Amino acid sequence: MTRICRIDGCTNPARPNGDRGIRRICLTHTKRIARSGDPHFTEWTVADEYDVELIVREARPVEGLTRLERVMVARGLTERELPAEEIARIVGVTPRSVYRWRSEGFRQAA
Repeated sequence: MTRICRIDGCTNPARPNGDRGIRRICLTHTKRIARSGDPHFTEWTVADEYDVELIVREARPVEGLTRLERVMVARGLTERELPAEEIARIVGVTPRSVYRWRSEGFRQAA
């Protein structure tokens, strides 16, 4: 009998029985809970707009940005017409990532 993850809306199978008894959460939600304590947390859903505006305004390198914040900063710096290499240095990605985000129209942040 295959059990389904007990997190609302999840249709993934729960992790199989192990040495600690029956597990009732899928691997994806188990990892999210271990990392952040929230089964619904992803780096694509969390962004601090104030921090993003500050980084765009000052155009200085920053560490610890979520994926969504990186894309939002890149979009803001692109609007200020900074070169891709400079944007990549500021957000901590490769220039190729910036070119790809531009070509896709920054759809990931939508």
